[in-house]
Amino acid sequence: MPLKTALLVVMITVFLFFGKECTKGALKGLMFCGNVLIPSLFPFMVLSVFVVKSGISDYLEKVAGHVTVPLFGVSGKCGMTVLLSMIGGYPVGAKGIYSLYESKQISSKGAEKLAYFSVGAGPGFLITFVGTNLLNCPLIGVGILCSQILSIIILGFVNKYIFRSTKENNSKSELKVEKLSFSQAVVGSTVSGIYSMINMCGMVVLFSAVLGIIGYLLKGYSYPMLVSEIFLEVTTASTHIAESKNILLLAFATGFGGICVHFQIFQALGEIKINKGLFFLYRIMQGLITCGFTYLFIKIFNIALPVYSSVQNSQFALSSSLAGSVMLVICGLCFLYTLKKQNN
Repeated sequence: MPLKTALLVVMITVFLFFGKECTKGALKGLMFCGNVLIPSLFPFMVLSVFVVKSGISDYLEKVAGHVTVPLFGVSGKCGMTVLLSMIGGYPVGAKGIYSLYESKQISSKGAEKLAYFSVGAGPGFLITFVGTNLLNCPLIGVGILCSQILSIIILGFVNKYIFRSTKENNSKSELKVEKLSFSQAVVGSTVSGIYSMINMCGMVVLFSAVLGIIGYLLKGYSYPMLVSEIFLEVTTASTHIAESKNILLLAFATGFGGICVHFQIFQALGEIKINKGLFFLYRIMQGLITCGFTYLFIKIFNIALPVYSSVQNSQFALSSSLAGSVMLVICGLCFLYTLKKQNN
């Protein structure tokens, strides 16, 4: 407790002393949340929960089982969650895993097994933000996305042998879960998605504020600053790496995700316990594998970046949909308030 208190005092002091830099970093985080994070992730967050609550995962179990059982060693119920983790965005897979666990369709050990490899950035981030806005080359974003999907498949396959002894121990009575109607599933998954988005945006703003302070302290030291960004927050890191057009480092950074993303995943997993050191090791491996496949993709398709990159215009491109995202957040909060009042 004293250590936590001391850390809190230090953080408050730093935030107050570097208030200007903290504010600038937080504003950048808000811009990213409003223009990239909410529009690209929110629909997938809702969909990942809806698949479980509506019972769609049960219908897909037999078909998906032909792929997920031999490839990843998990039941067919997890098929849609694994797929959404590949194309939805970083915490979407974790949100789907927790929904499966909460509805008792998988055990805590099965959820842990899934959590180590069901992590990845979505096309909204890699193709639209990184490929189009930052590099002015959507094909690079497609290449990184495909490389990341391959890395998830490889890690999932390796993970099957690491957790070979993990078996589902749910009884038939536990697996008999009451399915919600379509309207109930839509409302429930929307509420869950709104809460998750608020938590994620809060984490992004906090880490962006911290990076604003670190950037001021490390001004003139580009390499230590870049390492700090890759370690902490993937969006800021991607923006600065794109300026140097280092595609392989960019692929590693997006595969690794950063501590901010890792914390979002831990939050989305709820009470599901995982080995955080092993999770961190998986993310490093995912970054390296994504980097390797991206190199092959560039060589095979002979891709070259345009002479004029749109990195300088990325802030302008990001600001175009801020108003819509703000309205989405306001509508979500009104929705939650109305639902709570109705329940009361």
